Amino acid sequence: MQTTNSNIILDIKNLSCGYGGKPVIEDYNLQVEKGDCIAITGPNGCGKSTLLRAIYQLCIINSGTISYNGELLNGKTPEQVKKLGVAYFMQKNAVFSKLSVKENLLLSFSGTSKTEKKQKNEEMIALFPDIGIWQNKTAGLLSGGQRQQLAMAMLLSQDADLWLLDEPTAGLDTVKSDYFLELMLQHSGKTSDNPKIIIFVEHKINIINQLAKRIININ
Repeated sequence: MQTTNSNIILDIKNLSCGYGGKPVIEDYNLQVEKGDCIAITGPNGCGKSTLLRAIYQLCIINSGTISYNGELLNGKTPEQVKKLGVAYFMQKNAVFSKLSVKENLLLSFSGTSKTEKKQKNEEMIALFPDIGIWQNKTAGLLSGGQRQQLAMAMLLSQDADLWLLDEPTAGLDTVKSDYFLELMLQHSGKTSDNPKIIIFVEHKINIINQLAKRIININ
């Protein structure tokens, strides 16, 4: 499916979606261009997280279409969406709790050679030094903030051009929230020559104001 505007990378048209029964989101439209960085805001239960899940094909699409780089996402599996260059940072269950930290990272490196995986692992340890200490620790034994750091490393290690972030700074203290913001700014359209598309749900006003190019409120 081709979009009418060649600058539009993600095109959501007349989307209604949810989890069975009455849709959480109804007749929703959103067009996103390369380098866009969008904060999704609104009251609890309005459908912020559901919108991200719909893009990643993790909820029921009742009607409407979602296309990415001209390709229809409707009906694809999350793994197929991931292979198209979309990364999803979940608010909860972002890591595999029964696997070690290193095993979680290796899963996010899928599709690369052994040498490339080793290099990416070293890059993530350079960005998040604590991960080097936690390598053999079971992810389920990490604190909430530590799991968020691991999930961030898993996100950054993927070769994705569209990032869907659901409350990525939840559980992080001010220092780590600021570090997250710094990393995101390095990949956003504000500072990067080859920016990612970032769509994020966030409640911290300072993160929203500094990172977002657009703020979209869902009522």
